[in-house]
Amino acid sequence: MLALVIDVLGRVWPFFLLVGAGLALSRLRLLDAAQTRGLSAYVYWVGFPALLIHSLSRLGRPEPALLLGLLTYALIGLAVMAAVVAAGRPLGWSKAERAGAGMAAGVGNSAFLALPITAAVLGAETARLVAGVVAADFVVMAAAGVGLLGWAAGRSVGRSISQAFRNPVVAAALAGLAMGLLDLALPEPLDRALGMAAASGSPVGLVALGAALGLRETEGETAPALAPILLAALAKLIVFPLLVWIGVGLTPAPAAFRAGATLLAAAPTAVNVFIQTRAYGVWPRGAARAVAVTTAAAAVTLAAIALLLRQPPV
Repeated sequence: MLALVIDVLGRVWPFFLLVGAGLALSRLRLLDAAQTRGLSAYVYWVGFPALLIHSLSRLGRPEPALLLGLLTYALIGLAVMAAVVAAGRPLGWSKAERAGAGMAAGVGNSAFLALPITAAVLGAETARLVAGVVAADFVVMAAAGVGLLGWAAGRSVGRSISQAFRNPVVAAALAGLAMGLLDLALPEPLDRALGMAAASGSPVGLVALGAALGLRETEGETAPALAPILLAALAKLIVFPLLVWIGVGLTPAPAAFRAGATLLAAAPTAVNVFIQTRAYGVWPRGAARAVAVTTAAAAVTLAAIALLLRQPPV
């Protein structure tokens, strides 16, 4: 048990170190607000889209039982996001808070953190089975989240949905997924270039996140309210994985997929949520804090859930 906890912590701490590097650069005034926006723009337009195309194009076609499990996962994620958005209305939250918290509750750091932990704890075969969950996170949930951000920014529902699928991250996820389903491959030089850009997406995004956390409120900005951040964190780390465990268990998906999908659902809020909210100018400081809070809490919650899900040796 101790070894497993140490393994999970060892996988989480590198994320904190990169966030801390960005925070230090910001506090030392080596990165200002404009430079931080530049880092975020790189991740938004290059780093993360490259990662999604490079990884999702290798997924292949899921079997029918897995497809039903993936559909259930996606529907639960959408329901959690909708519940957080709805809960914010009687609580008096602004549209920006409701949209940002909803996206933070649904889009998890499945690709960079939870999938490697799944491979380490539940085995490489389970990680292979649940790799499609990354597509659900960054096609279905990310598209819904981007649509929410457009709604909060004052755009019509139709325009928000249309722009969601033109968003570079969502479009890249769709392109990678289509390539995987159709068994298409990029020319080797282009694939190598995408691989190089993909490797930079997460580290640069984490540094940008730390820098954003380190920037002091200026130009009339105020610190974000705590309630939307805490509700998003509770929904992401506890409610989402619990509902996935129950919901996927009602499908014919294999038990290994159920366990892996639950662990991926328990991933902390993705750095991409911060990148997207910054790009749309909707709740970026709140999203930055939601990513930081859920990532910190994941050092405990992911270890606990991994211990509960670990299959006994046979």
